Amino acid sequence: MYDFNGAQGSAQEEPIFARPENPNDATLRALADAITNGELNDATRTDLWTAAGFITDPSTFHTYIKKAEEARDAAKSTEEGPTPDLVFRTLADIARDVDTRPPREFLFEPVIVAGDYGIMAAEKKAGKSWGVGDAAVSCAAGMPWMGAFPCRTPGCVLVFYGEGSDAKLTRRLRAIGAAKGLSYEQTDALDIVVCCRAPQLNDEQHLHLMRKAVEQYRPKLVIIDPLYLSAGGAKGSDLYSMGALLGNVQRVVQDAGASLMISHHWNKGGQGNGHDRSSGVGPAEWGRFLISVAVKSKSTNPVTLESTVVLDWQFAGDEIADTGVNLIRRVRAEDPTDLNSPMHYSVTIDTMPDQGGQEVKLKPAEWKLLQALQQAKGYETIERLVDRVKKEHGHGLVRETCARGLKTLTELGYAAHQEGLRTGFPGSWVVTEKGAARPV
Repeated sequence: MYDFNGAQGSAQEEPIFARPENPNDATLRALADAITNGELNDATRTDLWTAAGFITDPSTFHTYIKKAEEARDAAKSTEEGPTPDLVFRTLADIARDVDTRPPREFLFEPVIVAGDYGIMAAEKKAGKSWGVGDAAVSCAAGMPWMGAFPCRTPGCVLVFYGEGSDAKLTRRLRAIGAAKGLSYEQTDALDIVVCCRAPQLNDEQHLHLMRKAVEQYRPKLVIIDPLYLSAGGAKGSDLYSMGALLGNVQRVVQDAGASLMISHHWNKGGQGNGHDRSSGVGPAEWGRFLISVAVKSKSTNPVTLESTVVLDWQFAGDEIADTGVNLIRRVRAEDPTDLNSPMHYSVTIDTMPDQGGQEVKLKPAEWKLLQALQQAKGYETIERLVDRVKKEHGHGLVRETCARGLKTLTELGYAAHQEGLRTGFPGSWVVTEKGAARPV
């Protein structure tokens, strides 16, 4: 029986019905019983509506009924008990099942296998939301992700967007769509379903609602952006609790055959390299694919305020070859003073070759030093270059890293070195013509 002063049992945290001023209690209880017993149909809806006379808006009445039905389904699911987690089959049965399925595909070739789950971890302000936004538009439109990785299994995308407003998300997705040749109308019509809230992955009600959404929309890709807003109550330093937390949503998504991408942050201490920079423990161990995004350099056009960021994307997984690509992302607003003006977005692959025709891949510290050299007016010492890096990126570089980076840039012909004017005086570096031509 439903309690019209509050929730029914524990299936719903908010009241299903607010008590009306002059309720027909007998009719309301009949309505509740009809819902509970699965006897509610169009005829009884109309009869009860006529008899109750407590709601003046029919659409509100049907909304209340729908909420009650959802609560009934949740209660029924609880009464029936959970589906067994442990299912045992012989290898022969598994092999026959696998052999009858369609051939396996990539979601984005060759870096994400369809149906896999993993983490995209990035340096601060590397543009994680732009990366997952591009993935959403690419999957829904059947276009290459960031122009580099063809989408082989296009379809609906379910996005849990925890950082920012729906207006900000719409503006960004339209900019991404425009970069792919889509009009605003075409982008808006893409099969992308959005929840502007990060789900709590340890909350049974949230997991239940996620499962219902996955069953309803049958997405090819589910995105959660970001992890830290969804991991409430879990200790980032506890491998086992993080594994259990991520395993919950993994099962929800995998049961529908969809891929799961969760955005995450690098640790703040600068410990580790690449995939080892994911904050805490658990995400990197859990993911079947791992994506690491480092900022190699960034700059802002003083006139248009367009930001240009050179990013080092690294991919690893248990069924893919380790892959790396340097991408240049540019973003600007048509009118930086107007939050409603269109945004412009582009991503290109950085394939600047050296004199031998081979692509030169620089480490993040080397990119930052090259950018500092390009900004300098002449020869500068390590100390001055570190100050430039710190001003531009919010952190400096240790002397040993600078020395190695400048040595590499000099060997590549991007920088020239001169000794101190006298013994004991520091040396200095300047960008060469070749280094000045390298985009950063």
